[in-house]
Amino acid sequence: MASSSNDSTIESSCNNFSSAMNTLPNTNDYDVFVSFRGKDTRHSFTDHLFGALRRKGILAFRDDTALIRGKSIAPELLRAIESSKIYVIVFSENYASSTWCLQELENIIQCEQRSGKGVLPVFYDVDPSVVRLERGYYVEALAEHENYHDPELVQRWRVALAKVANLAGWHMRNMPQYEEIEKIVQEIIRRFGYKFSCLANDLVGTLTPIAELEKCLLLNSISDVRAVGICGMGGVGKTTIASLLYGKISHQFNACCFIDDVSQFFKYYGPLGVQKQILHQTLGEEHKQIYNHYDGTNLIQSRLRRLKALIVFDNVDQSEQLEKLALYPKVLGEGSRVIIVCRDSHILKEYEVDALYKVQTLNDTNSLQLFCRKAFKLDNIKSVRYKELTHDILNIVDGLPLAIKVLGSFLFDRTISEWRSALIRLKENPNKDIMDALQLSIYGLEKVELQIFLDIACFFDGKEEKYVKNVLNCCGFHPDIGLRVLVDKSLISISDESKIEMHGMLKELGRKIVQENSKKEARKWSRLWLHKYCYDVMSENMEKNVEAIVLEGDTEILMAEALSNMSRLRLLILKDDVKVLGSLTNLSNQLRYVEWNVYPFIYFPSSFQPDRLVELILVGSNIKQLWEGKKNLPNLRILDLSHSKNLSQMSAFGEAPNLERLNLEGCVKLVQLELSIDPIKLVFLNLKNCKNLICIPNGIFDLNSLENLNICSCSTAFTNPRLSELPSLANLSCLREVDISFCGLSQLTDTIRYLSCLQRLNLGGNNFVTLPSMRELSKLVYLSLEHCKLLEALPDLPLHAAIERNEYLRAGMYIFNCPKLLESETKRCSDITCSWMKQFILANQESFASSHWIEFVIPGIEMPSWFNDQKMATSIRIDPSLIIHNNNVIGIVCCVLFSTGPNDEPSRTKERKAVLHLSFQRGDFVDHYRIQVHTNLIMVRSTHMWLTYFTRESFSNILRDIGNEAADEIRMEVSIVEGEDLNVEVKNCGYLWIFSD
Repeated sequence: MASSSNDSTIESSCNNFSSAMNTLPNTNDYDVFVSFRGKDTRHSFTDHLFGALRRKGILAFRDDTALIRGKSIAPELLRAIESSKIYVIVFSENYASSTWCLQELENIIQCEQRSGKGVLPVFYDVDPSVVRLERGYYVEALAEHENYHDPELVQRWRVALAKVANLAGWHMRNMPQYEEIEKIVQEIIRRFGYKFSCLANDLVGTLTPIAELEKCLLLNSISDVRAVGICGMGGVGKTTIASLLYGKISHQFNACCFIDDVSQFFKYYGPLGVQKQILHQTLGEEHKQIYNHYDGTNLIQSRLRRLKALIVFDNVDQSEQLEKLALYPKVLGEGSRVIIVCRDSHILKEYEVDALYKVQTLNDTNSLQLFCRKAFKLDNIKSVRYKELTHDILNIVDGLPLAIKVLGSFLFDRTISEWRSALIRLKENPNKDIMDALQLSIYGLEKVELQIFLDIACFFDGKEEKYVKNVLNCCGFHPDIGLRVLVDKSLISISDESKIEMHGMLKELGRKIVQENSKKEARKWSRLWLHKYCYDVMSENMEKNVEAIVLEGDTEILMAEALSNMSRLRLLILKDDVKVLGSLTNLSNQLRYVEWNVYPFIYFPSSFQPDRLVELILVGSNIKQLWEGKKNLPNLRILDLSHSKNLSQMSAFGEAPNLERLNLEGCVKLVQLELSIDPIKLVFLNLKNCKNLICIPNGIFDLNSLENLNICSCSTAFTNPRLSELPSLANLSCLREVDISFCGLSQLTDTIRYLSCLQRLNLGGNNFVTLPSMRELSKLVYLSLEHCKLLEALPDLPLHAAIERNEYLRAGMYIFNCPKLLESETKRCSDITCSWMKQFILANQESFASSHWIEFVIPGIEMPSWFNDQKMATSIRIDPSLIIHNNNVIGIVCCVLFSTGPNDEPSRTKERKAVLHLSFQRGDFVDHYRIQVHTNLIMVRSTHMWLTYFTRESFSNILRDIGNEAADEIRMEVSIVEGEDLNVEVKNCGYLWIFSD
């Protein structure tokens, strides 16, 4: 910049210039330095240029004082030139007459040569050739300077003028100044990117989110008006990213506005205050004359309708805030963009944003870099002594930028011992600043949603969504909507594996809330998840306040007397390792969900009134009988006493009209079962291995709601003269799965044809010679006839002309160890297998059914000839490049031929089964599938084929699991494990690619 006239005594002005520099900003860095002749452009072009730069947030050096003529540039001015990043030279008619301007220009050229900084020439009212070739006023001015200054100095000025005049610049003569100034500012911003002076130097991991958001905004689409939402958990950096994005793209808009904290603005100033701020930022005007919300809305919509505007609303926490502002995309000018930052994605969806971007936590690399910048003022760990402690801290904060910054800053310049102490304290009592910031995330939660949040924080992080939903539903929390609200507010997420995930710091927040509430209310613990808290509660006689206990992986002892005193308990989950001693005299009548593995007592307390009980799960319990007499169980839906080996009777245990699932599998001493059930409710009944059950209740075969029936190995019941064979199945019209294997049956009722919904049927291990037709079972996808040693002929089976979507991962047919099958039936097995496999393949291809593989085990002495890739060995190599590069490949069929024979020592190997492994290997990576072969049931040697079809998707997953996405050759191998001495031998193996045509 230069503001003096033609100076003949430069030296005399130095002191005065230094004094004038006291008016400069405190900062030592500038974005732009503008060199201009004051009397030519100060109150016209240059003034407009400074205004445009200021509106875009660009810091330009400017001095508005009248400087006295002198001989040299003041040191402060030199520092301003050196610290600036871009130089704008405004050549005007009298520019060369100022020695001050020429000295600025010389220093600018020197800085440009040293650092490569940009120089932008503007030819205000002169032609570039006048400057470059020293014509007109420029030749006269330079000649005048030679009368007073060293010719070498003047020559340097000539060189500087010529160099800058040769650069591409802006010709302002006869051009509209406003448009040209906009172009100059845009070029400055383009050269900067978004790295303006005001940005912090410790930003990490922001480039990717900003790039993704730019894609969402579709900035190249100049006619569209778009709204984009930014969501994510508290402390993840939403505001930081929005601010950086705003700084990067705001120059592309005619009007810009960034409301820092909409929630707080509404709280203190209401919607009218926000509207005034929008008008002030976008139009640069005060609007004190607006007195009501209606006028504010009309003014905003009328003034912004014709502007290309960028509007950013940060920290919106209620839909009503956006409704009252009424600033929707349709009221903005073409090319406008609205960005809304909010923790609740539901609010953004309600606003109907065009794109929604969820900010993720930092990855390990960025977390470490950010922490090191805060804790060490470096980009890496300053000493190996801090390495382990650093990683321990980063494991706790789990990529949350807020927590990383707070803890890193706190630990800066502290000793190793202080770090260790801080880490211990952090594990026991999380940092208050972090917790206070995160607590804002749960403000506004309804009472039920807060209860769900606390239950997940204390008990269910990392658990299956289906399981958690079920437990919460039993507790009356309506989790379908409750979990959705928590997901929308970024308090939890649902993983690709359908597990509920909560960030570690939010989990600590939830547990801290439980603990703090406890302290405020005389330690009224509502939830217990660690044994030490149980001890605290018992020692202070506060058991009556406990509402929920979930203990697992805790080998400590829990006293039954404490449970007896917990009168408000609604949820009780005790896993295998929890030992309960003492006398259980009572249980809370408020209990809704009980899951108590290896329940140690022989009865439930007689005083227990299970009116509210929804699920009772006592797997592997010591119970002999639930309770004496009957209980009213109006809400009971699930009763699971499986593997309770001492349970002897279930006679009229209670009125349970809503019972849906009853699991008594493995209750080997169970003799009698009586049910008082409304027949429209029960859908699942499992009596597998109830070997001493003397009778299957007749009422079971009239339950037209039953979908899954398993009476495997209930052979004693069918030796009863009253039930020597399976009753009619005609009433079981909803049955989808039936397992009646190893029941000693010799006949199967022909009413099985009425089971139109049947999908899976296991008839193995019975004494059938023939079977009724099953051709009408059009939905059947799985059939097992293994170990039917008297079976002579296969039943008529469905052709599967129109197979429906199958929810099971596995489908197929098992005809194994059926030595009486006629030779013609063996051929039929192959034909049926081909037909079924073809239909399964078509179903997976056309209806996108979810079967990942299909499996058949059938008699056969040789592999079909259509397996053109086969080998008389236990392994074969596969080139998977075909499935990777050829889209016509829809899957692969693998075939194994193996033989089995009777055991030489059946008594020694009675409980053992050979397992055939089909594995895919690449180096040390292996993925395998298996079938079991029970050789103790085999009487004669026979040969079978094991065929497995993998869809393109499932086989691609196998390749990925073994690290073979590059299509390297892999090995398919068949091996025998857990039974090498059980007379099983692999003959050969092969495979066949399946094409869509």
